[in-house]
Amino acid sequence: MRILHTSHTGLPDPRIEKTALTMKKDGHELVFLGGKSSDSYNSNIFDRKYHVPIPNSFMVVNDFRFRRKWIKTINEISPDIVHAHNIIAAAMMLGADYPTIYDDHEYWSKQTFKYSSRGIVRRTAAIPLIRAIPRWERRLLEAYPVVTVSDMNARDHRRYAKHVTVTRNFPQKSELESLDDKSPRVGNVYVGNDFILKRFLDHRNMTGLRDIIELDYLAGLPHHEMMIQLTSYRVGFTPWLPHPLHEYADPNKHYEYLGAGLQVVVSRSLYGPLKDAPYVHPFDDYSEIPDIIANLPNIPSSEIMAHAKEHYVWENQASLIHEVYRYALSL
Repeated sequence: MRILHTSHTGLPDPRIEKTALTMKKDGHELVFLGGKSSDSYNSNIFDRKYHVPIPNSFMVVNDFRFRRKWIKTINEISPDIVHAHNIIAAAMMLGADYPTIYDDHEYWSKQTFKYSSRGIVRRTAAIPLIRAIPRWERRLLEAYPVVTVSDMNARDHRRYAKHVTVTRNFPQKSELESLDDKSPRVGNVYVGNDFILKRFLDHRNMTGLRDIIELDYLAGLPHHEMMIQLTSYRVGFTPWLPHPLHEYADPNKHYEYLGAGLQVVVSRSLYGPLKDAPYVHPFDDYSEIPDIIANLPNIPSSEIMAHAKEHYVWENQASLIHEVYRYALSL
C-alpha cells in the first residue's frame, strides 16, 4: 500500500515520522508531501519526498490555483490513502477522492489566541484564517476518521466525528533503550526554548519561576542529544502558569523526562493526562515548589526509566494506528 503523509510544513516532525515508521514496519511504501522543503532531512522512513511551496498559509486553502497544484501532485503520487497532518493540509483534501485520515496535532480552533500576540500586520493577515478554522475543523471531523493527541481533544471531537483515535506523543522505544542511566542525578531542567524568547507565550508563561527555583533549560539540540543530556538531571519541569489551553494539552516533554529517568514537577493545570502516572508531582502555586523538591522520594532513576519503557512508548499505540487505517480504507 502507498501511504502519503501531507503537511503544510516540512520535516523533521517527530509525530509524522513515528506514525509513518509504524506502517513502514509492515512493508508499506511511504511518501511525504510538504509545503516546506525537506531536502536537508535525511531518513530512510520515506521512500520519496515532494515539495509544493505554500505562498501564504493563511489563505492557501482558498487559493484555488495552489490547491489544484497540490492535488495534481497528489494525483501524480497516486496514493492508496492520505494521512493529512494538521488542519491546512487536511482541509485541502476536502472534496478529493482519496481515503483520508485527519491527524490533529494542535486542536487549532482552541489556539487562535496565539495570533493576537503578533504585530498588527500579521494579526490582520490572519483574520481570514481565524474565521475559517472552526468551519474547516467541523467539516474535517464530519468527513474523516480523526487521530489526535489527548483524551480531552477526543472528547470534543466526538461531538461531530464518527471515529476518533488518541495517540499520545510518546517517544519511540528505541530512543529510550539507547540511553544510559547516569548517577548521581542532580539539578532541575526544562526542555524548550521559552527562556530564549523576548517574552513568554501566553500558554507557556513562567514569569517569576526563576525567583523560586534554579533551573537549567535545554533547547536547540538534536533530539537524541537532548535525551542524553536529560539523563544528568533529577527533576524535569513543566511549570506553565494556568491557561485555558492546558485542558487540552499533553506535552511530550513529560514522557521525555520520564523516559530519561527524571521525576516530573508539573502545573496542576497540565496534570490531567498524568494523574495516574507515578513519579509526577503537581503544584498549584510556585511557592509550593521548594518544598516539593526538598521532599521528593528517593527513587532510583533506573526504576523510572524501566517504567517509562513499559508504559510510555510509541510502539504501544501501533494497534490503534493500524485500526484507524483499516477504518479509513473501509469508507
